[in-house]
Amino acid sequence: MGENKPNEQFYVDNVPIRVFKNNTSIGVSYPTQPMQIEVSLWDGDSWATDGGQTKTDWSHAPFKAYFQGFNIDGCPSDTQNHSNTEQCYSSSEYWWNRNKFWKLDSNQQKAYRDVRNKYMNYDYCSDRPRFPNPPLECLQ
Repeated sequence: MGENKPNEQFYVDNVPIRVFKNNTSIGVSYPTQPMQIEVSLWDGDSWATDGGQTKTDWSHAPFKAYFQGFNIDGCPSDTQNHSNTEQCYSSSEYWWNRNKFWKLDSNQQKAYRDVRNKYMNYDYCSDRPRFPNPPLECLQ
């Protein structure tokens, strides 16, 4: 499934926010489970905020999240029929399977780095205290 395609990207307002690399050669392929958007709030002060250095300011509670204006292009979820998932990643009928979308261009790479630097406060691939032996996908 998707063996020739280097990665899958997820965008918010045309800015790449997540890239999944296809590493089937090391046993880590694209996510194959249906995706959904969920929000949860929990206290990760001891590990998720600069290694516990930055504490959550709970005086700003209650925290709220709003989702609106979704325009999601994707394949229908069919957990019973995996051939539909394979077709989603290989069929030329889907715009995202065109070569031009296989990798981020230089502007997208910069935007992706900027988003990660500005908004990402935890990366399990960099968390050696919790994962002294990083997961396979982190080694590439």
